[in-house]
Amino acid sequence: MADNELPIIAIVGRPNVGKSALFNRIVGRRISIVHEQSGVTRDSIVAPVHRLGHHCLLVDTGGLGVLVKEKRVDTFDGLIRDQVAAVVEDADVVIWVVDCHCGTTPLDHEIGDLLRASECTVVMAANKADNDAYRESAGAEFADLSAPALIPTSCTQNYGIRELMERCFALLPESDAQPAEPPAMQLAVVGRPNVGKSSLVNCILGEDRVMVSEIAGTTRDAVDVPFRFSHGDHDVPMALIDTAGLRRQRQVDTVVEFFSATRAESAIRRSDAVLFVLDATAPATAQDRRIARMINDARKPCILIVNKWDLLSGQMKQKDLIALFRDRLRFMQHAPMAVICALSGYSLDSVFDLLVRLREQMRIKVPTSVVNRFVQDVLMRNPPSSTGNRILKVMYATMKGNPPPRFLLFVNHKEACSANYLRFLENQFREAFFPETGLPIEIELRERRTDKESEHGGRQAIAGVVREKRKVRQANARHESRRKGWRKKKKK
Repeated sequence: MADNELPIIAIVGRPNVGKSALFNRIVGRRISIVHEQSGVTRDSIVAPVHRLGHHCLLVDTGGLGVLVKEKRVDTFDGLIRDQVAAVVEDADVVIWVVDCHCGTTPLDHEIGDLLRASECTVVMAANKADNDAYRESAGAEFADLSAPALIPTSCTQNYGIRELMERCFALLPESDAQPAEPPAMQLAVVGRPNVGKSSLVNCILGEDRVMVSEIAGTTRDAVDVPFRFSHGDHDVPMALIDTAGLRRQRQVDTVVEFFSATRAESAIRRSDAVLFVLDATAPATAQDRRIARMINDARKPCILIVNKWDLLSGQMKQKDLIALFRDRLRFMQHAPMAVICALSGYSLDSVFDLLVRLREQMRIKVPTSVVNRFVQDVLMRNPPSSTGNRILKVMYATMKGNPPPRFLLFVNHKEACSANYLRFLENQFREAFFPETGLPIEIELRERRTDKESEHGGRQAIAGVVREKRKVRQANARHESRRKGWRKKKKK
């Protein structure tokens, strides 16, 4: 381990022993999907941890073993084994999780042989030790696995977690490394199932970091992958968030798929920018338009990536394909587009160029004086049409922040600005300061009263108080007349 790298603690074990629950408990927040179904976690999930004065990287791995009721079981099991073997090789300490409820199984013995062959430092966590009986019998139950250290734990009761981490930290090599700074830019990779999101992530990283298969829905968690973005003169830390494919709501038939979709939507909200992957063989389906609307509503910078160009090469021109996508995604005209092949790496440099340009534009701050002059010039060249007897006037304008670029306009009447003219102003701001970068423009209109309007409003307030007092006096007078009981007697 290099001096500038954090130590790595990996969590391994067979399916459904509580690895993801232990991972979430140690990290302190829900990252991995936890469910009673076996084989939910597939990709390795990494998160930084700061506990008991120590810093490390914690890795949650997929369950080693047969995935029950899965299609193409051998494919997934082999991919998970390859990933776990790579993680164990790089880990400084391995937490081997077993299940106190089930006891020792033949699969636990196979995992023990694998860990002994790797000669890694192992600490066994006898998980699901929810009562004293399980905790007292854990040592004898798993004695035949020959683990050098065994600690009973319970994720639901937070039992044994501190002791487990103390044992792991005591076995870590000494290092002066500090937790890495959060990445300057987080990129969420989203799209429909099986459009090539994980292939794109692996292509950008230059390694098989996340699992790829022809089976739709292979990725389930939102997998954060930190990396160093190096392109030309740019060398900055970033993070790719590989998400599960977003299906239609009526096609989400399991609770695991529901959690996967929720993680993907959350990844869009917490990301700095979005790489929206599309399938060249199915141009802009209805689900693609729903995902695009989700990105647009979240006001996130976006780059459209049309994947699988190799399947259409020779059948149509790229400019025709781009025109087709532009026509079907008209509300995403501001987003730049790249046509690539993630498997071969074709035109991947165009994606890097767009990322560089997007990052530069996300750091732009337009001075207030420039914004005011620009707005007044636009109003003079293209004045808004009157709404009733009101004409839009902008007294002051400023930029609130970026990303996304947010502008605040103080106007006389918000109702005087039509929706069409507001979109016109957004396009003018984009063309002037953020051309072809994928940044959505957000404009807030705020009414600003003049001195005469403020004085008029004060008079209206005083008149309202006078009216309320008059109503109270009249009500009191009616009450007094009824209380005296005065009424005319009927003549006989």
